[in-house]
Amino acid sequence: MAPPMILEPPFLDSLELVYLMFALSGFILGWVAQRGNYCFVNAMTSVFTTKTYDRFGGLMLLFGLSALVPGLLVAVGVVPSVDQYYFNYFGGWYIVVGAFIFGFGAAIAGGCNLSMLYRAASGYVQNWLELFGMMVGTYIFATLVWPFQLSTMQAGLLSTKAGGYVEYLPYDLFHSVSGASVGATAVLLGVPFILFGVYLQRRTQARFRAMGSVEPVRAAGAGGVVVSRERESTGHGSAVKRAWRVLTLKEAMGTNLATVVLFLDLLLVFIVGAGYTFNYLVITSSDGGRFLEYILMPFGVNLALTTSWYNSSLPIVDTSVLMVIMLIVGAFSASYLSGDFKIRIPRERRRLAIGFGGGILVGLGVRIALGCNVGLMWTNFAQLGYDGLLFLPSMLAGVALAVKVQEHLL
Repeated sequence: MAPPMILEPPFLDSLELVYLMFALSGFILGWVAQRGNYCFVNAMTSVFTTKTYDRFGGLMLLFGLSALVPGLLVAVGVVPSVDQYYFNYFGGWYIVVGAFIFGFGAAIAGGCNLSMLYRAASGYVQNWLELFGMMVGTYIFATLVWPFQLSTMQAGLLSTKAGGYVEYLPYDLFHSVSGASVGATAVLLGVPFILFGVYLQRRTQARFRAMGSVEPVRAAGAGGVVVSRERESTGHGSAVKRAWRVLTLKEAMGTNLATVVLFLDLLLVFIVGAGYTFNYLVITSSDGGRFLEYILMPFGVNLALTTSWYNSSLPIVDTSVLMVIMLIVGAFSASYLSGDFKIRIPRERRRLAIGFGGGILVGLGVRIALGCNVGLMWTNFAQLGYDGLLFLPSMLAGVALAVKVQEHLL
């Protein structure tokens, strides 16, 4: 017997409260990402360039916590399992191909979907052009790629056709969506990622100790540039001073603090949005691409009437768009209040063209993959699906290739 596919809100939230919480979640996401300089691509490139693993370890912690805690909440009955698997995407070749293109383009352009938005809100012109390039890449996808991709999905060619519980690891592993199967899967998926993240960060710390220094602390320098300095002391007084500096926006958030807050932000959305069909951070990719549709509307151009993908995309006013807008507001607020905001045009003007070209690949990649590093990879770990496991190594491979290309050509 197939598991149910009908959503019922487990809490008596009003729709107004849900929208308010999504707006708050988007604001937190933008604020924390900006103050923590949190970028999935930078975390991956540092593995290949500086051979440091603290930020990538932070990503592993983020994915592990996102899989473990929501899964345990489902296991004990706080949130129904249907709310965890309802929006699991169709898995297939397109996730592997799209994530690779996305990782390559994001590394070339200088930011993943999350960092593109918060850096654009902080005044980085290169990321403005990346955002516009993503709109163009989305249009290319909608007109040239989507008809072919849709036909392979409908035929089940190297892809699944059902989605939902078919992509749900508890069902795949145990043929059940009971609390016990969900809890066991959450532990099996989440704990190894958490342990791996801790290992990577300790490995980086051991490297700093071997070099005769201590763990670097990122502080906000002039113009918002993140610089490194050594922690003067590990005592209680130093920790309190640093916490005060973070609260007063004089110092950037550390990787792990930003990781924990971002996880709690996802958890907020998971609980508040349960039963409302949008209880995940499904943001940045579709909405960034859809901005082109909104921009052209005042000029009498309606892409929804001429392309099937725009016609089937989400309505203009929804929680996802609201989260993107509030992410930008949160990032701008953090940047402005901390004194980081500044219109930044790269000295090498070719970086503008590279940002635009990379943005086209970003837009193309995220649409082929049916999601981005936030809306698919990170979110899918919380959904206990396997699409995030497909996305992660493919994106990492794309980033690695981009690093090699930049070393030889840029």
